[in-house]
Amino acid sequence: MKYQSLSPNIGVKNVEDTVRFYTETLGFNLIMSVPSPHGGLQWAMVANGGVTFMFQEIANLLEEYPQLSDRPALGIMTFYIKIKGMHELYKKLQGTEYIAQEMHTTFYGAEEFAIIDNNRHILTITEDQAEPEAIKNYDNYFLPANDYQESARFYSEVLGLEKKFEFAEKGMVAFKVGNEEPAIILKDITKMPDAQPAIWIEVEDTKAVYAKLKDKNINFLSEPFRIYTGWAVEFTDPSRNRLGFTDYKNQ
Repeated sequence: MKYQSLSPNIGVKNVEDTVRFYTETLGFNLIMSVPSPHGGLQWAMVANGGVTFMFQEIANLLEEYPQLSDRPALGIMTFYIKIKGMHELYKKLQGTEYIAQEMHTTFYGAEEFAIIDNNRHILTITEDQAEPEAIKNYDNYFLPANDYQESARFYSEVLGLEKKFEFAEKGMVAFKVGNEEPAIILKDITKMPDAQPAIWIEVEDTKAVYAKLKDKNINFLSEPFRIYTGWAVEFTDPSRNRLGFTDYKNQ
């Protein structure tokens, strides 16, 4: 037996008002809803990333579960939520009546703040603090193009891949592969004669990774350099395959 997920179903006086708060103020998305016979909504689900809330009209919830009829409508309970972009949300809500606790550092070293929603539920917000050297994911796959236009046509028209972006003046075009974030990026060798097949890996901080690894006999091809989204650096493995680290410090 293995539990797979947990989604709280919270009884509220007004489902529509609650959905409005969670979508407009906190940035959740309305996933599904059930209309009430009396107008408005009887039940709704909102989600963002891996966090899901369900809200049900109290009268309807008590009709479904009469065992709850002798319990207080609002118990002593808080929700602890990890998000990405905690500081952006805090900046948006700072100074409003929704802040229940200002940003602070806990005794266990986590930064967090607390929100009180329109039903007076407390949501504690925190964010994982990634190590500067942490490797996060694949970034992109780079391929040299001897004939830039013909190569672009091949990936677009023959393989049917959707174009993600193009910097024609620099001789680069990227193609999406399904719903994956990493793209195949073609480099025009007439504009970038040093272009070679390369795999770039996203890290939290390129310069921190470079500083940690530069004394471990890794063949870095340069010092970290600036790109549009942050910093990058390329190196080769023992078989001369080209790899790169990149971050998104500018986003």
